[in-house]
Amino acid sequence: MDYNKAALEMHKDNKGNSIKLRGRLFFDIAALQETKTGGAALSIDDSEFRAARIGVEGNYGDFKYVGELDFAGGKTSFKDVNITWKGPVNIKAGQMKAPVSMEELNSGRHITFMERGMVTDAFGLDRRIGITVGKSGKNYSAAAGVFGNSINGAQDGKKTNTVFAARGTYAPVLKDGQVLHIGASVRHVDRTAGAPKRSARWGAHLATEKINPAIGDDAFLFGLEAAGVFGPAHIHGEYMKESGDLGSAKGGFIQGGYFLTGETRTYKAGSGKFDRTKPSRPLSKGGYGGLEIAARYDRLDARNAFDEKGETFTAGLTWYPESHLRLKAEYIDASADLYKASGVQMRLQVDW
Repeated sequence: MDYNKAALEMHKDNKGNSIKLRGRLFFDIAALQETKTGGAALSIDDSEFRAARIGVEGNYGDFKYVGELDFAGGKTSFKDVNITWKGPVNIKAGQMKAPVSMEELNSGRHITFMERGMVTDAFGLDRRIGITVGKSGKNYSAAAGVFGNSINGAQDGKKTNTVFAARGTYAPVLKDGQVLHIGASVRHVDRTAGAPKRSARWGAHLATEKINPAIGDDAFLFGLEAAGVFGPAHIHGEYMKESGDLGSAKGGFIQGGYFLTGETRTYKAGSGKFDRTKPSRPLSKGGYGGLEIAARYDRLDARNAFDEKGETFTAGLTWYPESHLRLKAEYIDASADLYKASGVQMRLQVDW
């Protein structure tokens, strides 16, 4: 396998119709410690396949399609399974993420840290079956959609609800190596039955302590986001608040990174999100790959939603030996009303 190339192309004809094999493997190890207020410390030394996915993607005429399964965690689950019509507006139908939050919509292959900011899990930004209509230009994007259950929820006979979501982004600065991004999202969930599952760990998937906001029915979420790229440096921050008939919670994060080897983070204005960063001098071309340092401050307040407030600081180092191969190492320190936690974790990540 060539880790400096994209998905394995299985077929492409002279009309541009194609089908490609895609997938990813994320293997994590962690050494964590959690201490409940007034209690004994719990040590967690464990490993897991955070993701083990296989799927296909391709194009046929004005249509783009993708289908992907994940086998991590000892179970099989559907991820993105959808088809998009690329016309004057883009219409996407199938299972996908609702258009909310740059951090959530950035592929897990391209996020800065091993896990996203706590708010993305705390407010259940999940995949669902639905339809979205979107429009984009050189420096903007806009999308709105309506969603029901997920494929996995429907298979398991779980109750569902109705979700409406919309997001808009604009890049007032869009130059080579210089980007300024701003965006906003809204979402409405009619009732608590079924997904989304509102539960956030403190930056490590192998952690056991969680904050679980109880928002209730008729829940309205709004979010603000901003990001910038300044040569080898990048910064990204978001804030979200969700209120329902039971309670409300709010939170956000600010993070920044710097490529010691001079790379620039890739940004796609037409979708308002970050994409793959490729090392300038990969190992396959006689170089040492790319090296990035990053830090994040992350906060979640669910005191008005029958839970606690917590904050997390994360420092990370990522090595990019090839464009499709990464090694991540992180130190995390977290504190909340009812616990304190800290630890280190590492990830071997490959995708194709």
